[in-house]
Amino acid sequence: MQVTVYRLQLFKPSEGFIAGQARALPTASPQLVGRSVFGSPDPTLPFWIPPNLKGWSLGRFILTSSPGPFEGAVRAHRAQLIHAHFSIDGLYALPLARRLDCPLITTLHGFDVTTSKEYLLRSGRPALVRYALLQDRLKSAGAHFICVSRYIYDAALRAGFPEDRLSVHYIGINTAEFEPAAPSDSPRLVHVARLVEKKGTRYVIEAIAHIRRKFPEIRADIIGDGPLRRSLREQAQRLGVDDCICFHGVQPHNRVRAMLKGATALVLPSVTAKSGDSEGLGLVLLEASAAGVPVIGTRHGGIPEAIRENESGLLVPERDSGAIADAIDSLISNPSLRARMGHAARKLACESFDIHTQSSKLEGIYHRVCH
Repeated sequence: MQVTVYRLQLFKPSEGFIAGQARALPTASPQLVGRSVFGSPDPTLPFWIPPNLKGWSLGRFILTSSPGPFEGAVRAHRAQLIHAHFSIDGLYALPLARRLDCPLITTLHGFDVTTSKEYLLRSGRPALVRYALLQDRLKSAGAHFICVSRYIYDAALRAGFPEDRLSVHYIGINTAEFEPAAPSDSPRLVHVARLVEKKGTRYVIEAIAHIRRKFPEIRADIIGDGPLRRSLREQAQRLGVDDCICFHGVQPHNRVRAMLKGATALVLPSVTAKSGDSEGLGLVLLEASAAGVPVIGTRHGGIPEAIRENESGLLVPERDSGAIADAIDSLISNPSLRARMGHAARKLACESFDIHTQSSKLEGIYHRVCH
């Protein structure tokens, strides 16, 4: 089967799962298409960026989603199906799918379903405003919608997506890339996230300020970048923990894997943002689990679907830095608990979230939609 994967901004460092999923398809031949490249292309995947999509032609495309810039490349690939990631991109891909008379599948990841219409309209970003105004076109004409978690499935129903064209499918990770290791001698936490409100980074910093009184040797690696980076660094300085927290910025995937190895815990205390934006699942939770690292997350979004509470990790309420500190304390103070949870986390990742198993299931969705 020939499949075109559609994402306007290709190869974003925070979206390695798109290329990873395409690469793991067992028999389908994927082609990636987008408006621009926002990272390092995957050399194993063919992709197409329209060379002349700039200036007036770019403006016209943003406003009208004309299929012209992509039609020739997708026809040449003989695509039988278009798979868009994020509903905003799905709306842009819809005229192309109609022009080529092939079904459109859209994966709903999180913010594209949970963010309020009012926020999208106030954003001032043409693609988001356009989606806020025209999203019913996609809901009506899209062949199928894949939800990355049960939580997103329920949110999609509330948002008006058709129940008979919705399914839940976990993207998965390459568990073979991760090797469990004994924790380092000193407690070390890892937080991997885009530095935005939803990811709850401020509560990680507050929790470290709490726990450092008991464990002065604690260290934390914050991996990622975003609009809140400056204010978060200032918060760490204000709380007197800037010497034990390292802000690494965006890191390549192999570097993230190396930093997860031997960590005491991965902490992802995501929250519901003011815009309504919520966590679809949090693939880094699965990556930490595959590395045998216990995870601490919130009872929020799809996170409880990636953590077996008190077995592979710990769940805490949203915006509760004290509860996060207590969870960290329990893992540092009880090495046997940490080891047991790390083992269970690895087992869960391998059994339920392996990329090859999940991508094989994805191909099953492709075939059902096409036939």
